[in-house]
Amino acid sequence: MTLLTLLLTCMIAAGTPGLDAWRWPLGPPAPRVLRAFAPPSSPWGPGHRGVDLAGRPGQAVYAAGPGRVSYADRLAGRGVVAIDHGALRTTYLPVRPSVHVGRRVASGTRIGVLEDGLLHCRVPCLHWGLRRGALYLDPLNLVQRQVRLFPQWPRPSPAASPSPERPQPRMALRDATTATGGALTGMVLTLTMAFVWRRTRIRFRLHRRRRPPPGVINLAHERRLRRTP
Repeated sequence: MTLLTLLLTCMIAAGTPGLDAWRWPLGPPAPRVLRAFAPPSSPWGPGHRGVDLAGRPGQAVYAAGPGRVSYADRLAGRGVVAIDHGALRTTYLPVRPSVHVGRRVASGTRIGVLEDGLLHCRVPCLHWGLRRGALYLDPLNLVQRQVRLFPQWPRPSPAASPSPERPQPRMALRDATTATGGALTGMVLTLTMAFVWRRTRIRFRLHRRRRPPPGVINLAHERRLRRTP
């Protein structure tokens, strides 16, 4: 959860004004940010608990949002104004207050003027802070919208027709006939060779059986020889 999401959740839960109710405490136009928010790593550690906005001495300072003034006096030699906005509190310094504690203010109500002096910045500036209880938040999240862009995927044009499918290659009648004839020829040759080999094998076996073994006289063969003139 981002800081802005956490802030919005807290604002909704505590009845704090939405983002549309907030504005810059200086201007218009929007002031230049001299120093950004840098929260400390610990409650007592160093950091920058707010943002510094460029201004000029005597410039009007306005309430960033609707709420009730909870402090409007001098503190450590500087004028300070604090406004409660439900669960949130904004602070403004150095400011010469023009409001009193307990007053209800709307967004954009003039609460004082920027004091002269270089107590916080090297040039005249307004230190603007935001707190939720003891937690310091970035006040720029109240006035700067964080937009998340999503990729835009190209959509198919409705006028574009789908590409026709390529016809599958078909075998011509001549090719089919040639292929069938070749297969039949191969089968005939195979059967012929098998038949010839079988006949040759049978004849070889018969011839071996007709030959008498060594030392045995073939009487029929001898008779035929004697009858021959």
